Amino acid sequence: MISNQQRGFTLIEMIVVTAIAGILAATAYPSFAGPLFKARRTDGLTALLQVQMSQERWRSDHSSYASIADLKINATTSMGYYQLSVNDTSATGFIATATGAGTQAKDSACKVLRVIVDGGNTSYVSGANEQAANSSADNKRCWNL
Repeated sequence: MISNQQRGFTLIEMIVVTAIAGILAATAYPSFAGPLFKARRTDGLTALLQVQMSQERWRSDHSSYASIADLKINATTSMGYYQLSVNDTSATGFIATATGAGTQAKDSACKVLRVIVDGGNTSYVSGANEQAANSSADNKRCWNL
């Protein structure tokens, strides 16, 4: 006896599988976003530490710290996840800031990373924006300490 039944998936079965895959993806992405932001954060951290080292080299030959243009450093980090700036330069200190750009701007608690050098004291600060500062625990998390 020869059977005339066709084998395969019905449209309903395909819709159910697609819906299940969509639900799984929607629940998995937020869990994946945190480690992704953390991995990308190293781009900003590395750039800020390079700015700090460049500032110290500059200061050894000059009477004050330099702007980012004087240091000849790009205003965008190597991977493009942060914008760099140097403010409040003086003979005793400076503030170097890395602000999340593009997809890294969604890193809510650690969007802004800052190195503050003032009279020989160095502080590593982070926050959700230019005005906000994180608690000590959140700051350590942002700086991977």
